[in-house]
Amino acid sequence: MSWTRRSRQRTFISLGVESCRVRLPSAVVVALALAIAALASTASAAAVDRPSWTPGDFWTYRTNTTLTPGLNLTGTATSTVAGMQTMTSGGSTVNAFRVVLSGSGTAAGTVSTPNGNVSVRGDWIVTGEERFEPTNLHVIYSLVDLSVNGTYQNLVPFSIRVQNTTTFEILADRWAYPLPVGGTGSLEVAYAFIQDVYGPTVTPYHENGTGNLIFTFSMNPSVSIGTPAGTYVAYPTDEIWPDGSAQRSWYAPQIGNDVRTETVDPGGNRTSETTLVGYRHQALETPTFLGLTLVEWGIVVPIVAAGTTALAVLWRRARRKKAPRPPEEEAPPELTSGPRGP
Repeated sequence: MSWTRRSRQRTFISLGVESCRVRLPSAVVVALALAIAALASTASAAAVDRPSWTPGDFWTYRTNTTLTPGLNLTGTATSTVAGMQTMTSGGSTVNAFRVVLSGSGTAAGTVSTPNGNVSVRGDWIVTGEERFEPTNLHVIYSLVDLSVNGTYQNLVPFSIRVQNTTTFEILADRWAYPLPVGGTGSLEVAYAFIQDVYGPTVTPYHENGTGNLIFTFSMNPSVSIGTPAGTYVAYPTDEIWPDGSAQRSWYAPQIGNDVRTETVDPGGNRTSETTLVGYRHQALETPTFLGLTLVEWGIVVPIVAAGTTALAVLWRRARRKKAPRPPEEEAPPELTSGPRGP
């Protein structure tokens, strides 16, 4: 996820097949392996299931966003699953996933003004929050707070802050889990938003509004995608907005989220992109006990047992050396028959 995205967050997790260690004739093993592989391939190609998010899961992305023509924001942004939160959506109470956002980076470029083109340079900071309904992980609440501070013409300081709060009510959901690979769907929502733009160097601006939107989706077969965090098998998913803008995201079941996103405007010009640089997805982590995996415990326990046995042997030997010896019995006096006569 990333604050650069305008889409309903799309995440899911694939079904896995766990093997069992059973002694079977080799021909049966080969046939069984082929059957399992075929079933797994069919299942993953047919649909993708919803992920399992855990508080503490996070995804960090390298971002590049066009704020206005000529002005780009580059940096990193992290989305973290903070837990569950009860809220009202469409007259119903839902226990939504709460995901918090933080990011920062550099603002730079050249923008057009009534006085001509001017260079802009500065820094940006973003904070925010999103809430996802738990069934199909559609966004039902979004808060973004973006600040940009810098100078133009390397001399005149400027400061801009943008705050946007939007709520969504799902009217018709035709893009539900399990999501069909090679299929299409749509989502109709009612929205209400409030947005404020202000700062010491800009004229304050306020707007708000409501309306309905319909988004259309399609999911393509999996491909291999390379990122700074690694290479993953991901499902390209397209989302089309009513104004003609669109986003393509590549979802990787291994991380429980997108590994890359690209957004374009109605004219096909790229306006943002995000690339995964780090993450934690606990649902697919190896189970641990006291910080060690079962495999690690399988190595540690025999070592500890062997060490304990060796210590016990040494202790017993030391005890034997220190134990006092029983006193030796004195030899009985030599018996005589008394003085001998001549």
